[in-house]
Amino acid sequence: MKKYILTLLLPLLWRCGFSQMVISPGANCVVNGNATVVLNDMNLVNNGSIAGGTGSFKFSGTQNATISGSALPMFNTVEVAKTSGGKLMLNRNIHIGTSINFISGQLDLNNNNIMMLATAYIAGESETNRIIGPAGGFVEITQNLNAPAAANPGNLGATISSSVNLGDVIIRRGHVPQSGTGLTGSIQRYYSIMPQNNSNLNATLRLKYFDAELNGQNENLLVIYQSNDNGANWTNLSQTTRNTNANYVEKTNIGSFALQTLANDAVTSGVTSLVFTGKRKKATEVELKWTTQTETNMSGYEVQRRLDNEADFTARAWVATKAPGGNSISLLSYLHIDPNAYTGTSYYRLKIVDQSNNVTWSPTITVAGKTSGGGGSGGGNPHNNRNSDSSETTTAYAKGKYQAGSSINKITVGPNPNNGNFWFTVSGIEKETAAELYTLDGKLMKTFKVVNLRQQYVSGLRSGLYLLKVQGMETVKVIVQGGSTGAPVNTTTESYMIKN
Repeated sequence: MKKYILTLLLPLLWRCGFSQMVISPGANCVVNGNATVVLNDMNLVNNGSIAGGTGSFKFSGTQNATISGSALPMFNTVEVAKTSGGKLMLNRNIHIGTSINFISGQLDLNNNNIMMLATAYIAGESETNRIIGPAGGFVEITQNLNAPAAANPGNLGATISSSVNLGDVIIRRGHVPQSGTGLTGSIQRYYSIMPQNNSNLNATLRLKYFDAELNGQNENLLVIYQSNDNGANWTNLSQTTRNTNANYVEKTNIGSFALQTLANDAVTSGVTSLVFTGKRKKATEVELKWTTQTETNMSGYEVQRRLDNEADFTARAWVATKAPGGNSISLLSYLHIDPNAYTGTSYYRLKIVDQSNNVTWSPTITVAGKTSGGGGSGGGNPHNNRNSDSSETTTAYAKGKYQAGSSINKITVGPNPNNGNFWFTVSGIEKETAAELYTLDGKLMKTFKVVNLRQQYVSGLRSGLYLLKVQGMETVKVIVQGGSTGAPVNTTTESYMIKN
């Protein structure tokens, strides 16, 4: 034992001026018992032998420190206790027999690898104290997993359950974002899981991450992606459970393992071809209808209303999606009756909510109150026929998805049907655009110059069916019932911004 201590101390004293501890060729360093070699702002160079023992190497201080040398160091325990932004950086591969303990600071793989014995583990990792590896490298452990129940080998963060005997399983964890066909980016963490038996596993896999590793991904939309060809092509495995507080994503019924990472779900949430209408059915009720052509990952719709004497919208009702599991490619129709005896103008909109609680909004429609003449008026428009029994506003979206955070090109007409007097708006445009009104047989009736979200009024239309067109948008059918018998179409240049 004295021989070992002597061969350790002589190189250390000779090199102390260079702030590094050097194990020279032929020297053998063994740290036993509860002994700890503390390297405060010092590098470790192993050109000899660091093997065996039950003690630890502790890297402390405020400066970066490195582990390097020509020989593979076989540590029992490594403690990371760096402060003030200092890191422990690997300039070569290392071996861990018992543990890596994080007290403070980070360990940078620096494109090198950490090989762990089957019983070794990582302790104390957190948002600020953890292994990183932006330049590459991985941590690897091999364990025998026979019918594992929530096994987390080495505490690397990949928790596996299966009723099948997987045999020896190699698990690698790296910290380089992944990409390839089917995957445009990922968090700064991946796993490669390689069991001896890798078929019909019916396994559950839970992958852990830190917020600091999100790499711009929305953790509310994280799912598991898997590549069976080393990252060239990726398959979205989706997720069964995600927990943004505990920072994990879990998937059941996995048949085999390969290369996995976490990234945002590529399946877009939202609806297509939403048409929203409102009509006063009686003095005390407003009938609201809407249809969707497709729904993806939808939760439902919150009906909101604002009276013209109120400052803001309030929730009136919640209508759950009719799409099985939130997904449908068939036309779905919804109906909601809102108790409403208000004699002024009422404004309605839909708060559209997907399964990840992403929110977007339908355009606002207007429904007039019951007038003293016994009829409802439509759209809050001074040009509307006050003798009409009902009013509706129709919104047509451009072809494509209507989803959270999107800017959708759409034409809104109200009321529709009408008596020859109506208003319309175009939204989602960035500059002045032409709108054209045609008869059903293709005769051009009027061209309008429209800007985003400003109303245009049309009056004096004869009874019939008209087509309102804006380039790049879905054509809207305007239905005129009981319109003018001889007056030509008139327009007014009056316009104002709709206040949603």
